[in-house]
Amino acid sequence: MHLSRLVRQGLAFLLGLTMTLGVGVLTPETAKALPWQQLILNGIQLLQLNTLSSQQRVQLGESIHQQVTSNYRINTNPQTNALVNRIGQRLVSASDCSQYPFRFYVVQDSQINAFATTGGFVYVNTGTIKAADTEDQLASVMAHEIGHICNDDLVKRLKKTSLAQGALTAAGMDRNALAGIAYKLAVDLPNNRQDEFNADTKGLQYLTRAGYDPRAMPAFLSKLLQSPSPPTFLSNHPSTRDRIAALEQKINQGTY
Repeated sequence: MHLSRLVRQGLAFLLGLTMTLGVGVLTPETAKALPWQQLILNGIQLLQLNTLSSQQRVQLGESIHQQVTSNYRINTNPQTNALVNRIGQRLVSASDCSQYPFRFYVVQDSQINAFATTGGFVYVNTGTIKAADTEDQLASVMAHEIGHICNDDLVKRLKKTSLAQGALTAAGMDRNALAGIAYKLAVDLPNNRQDEFNADTKGLQYLTRAGYDPRAMPAFLSKLLQSPSPPTFLSNHPSTRDRIAALEQKINQGTY
C-alpha cells in the first residue's frame, strides 16, 4: 500500500473520530467552538489515552500521587502500613490486574473513606481502618478500590473530561493538566452509579478468591447508613442502601 494512501486513510479515520467526538464526548456547543484543526488534534490525543500502556498508567498514577501527598498527610506508622499492605497484596494476587505494582497508602484522616487512582495506587483513611470491626471488613473496602483500578474507571472518566475541558493541547497530552483533572475526579468527585456497582461486584470476587468473607462488604457499608447522604435521584453515586441491597442479592444468589 502506498504511503499517500495510508496518510489519506489515517486522516479520514481522524476526521471520522472527531465527528464522533463532536456528537458524543464533546457537547455540540463545545464542538462548534473548536476549529476543525483542534478537533483533529483532540482526536489524535484521545487515541493516545485509549492506548495507554500499563506503564503509562503507573506513571500517571505517580503524578497524581504527588498531588495527593501535597494535600493529605500520609500516615507512616509501620504496623498500620504493614497491615494495609498485607491485605492489599493478598487481594491483588486474587485480582484481574496483578500486572500493576500496587502500592497502598494510609491517609491520616478520621473520615471513613478510601479512593484509588490508576496504575495500582490505593489510599485508605485511618478513619476507615478504625471503623472496621474485622480484617475482612477492611479488606472489603480495599477490594472495592482495587476493582475500580481493574475496571480502568479513572482513565475512562479522564478521557471524557479532559477533552471537554480542553486539557489536551496541540503539543500533546499535558501531563500536569491530566494529573490535576485525574486527581479531582478520583478524590473530589463521586464515581457514577454503574461504576460503583461494578466495583462492588469485582470486590466480592476478589474477597472470595482471597479467602475473605464477602458478607463483610455489606456489613461494613451498613456502618455508613447513619451518615447523611442525598437521595439516589439527586446523585450519580448510588445510595448506601442500594449498594447493600445489590450486594446481598448477589451474595445470596451467588451471582458475582
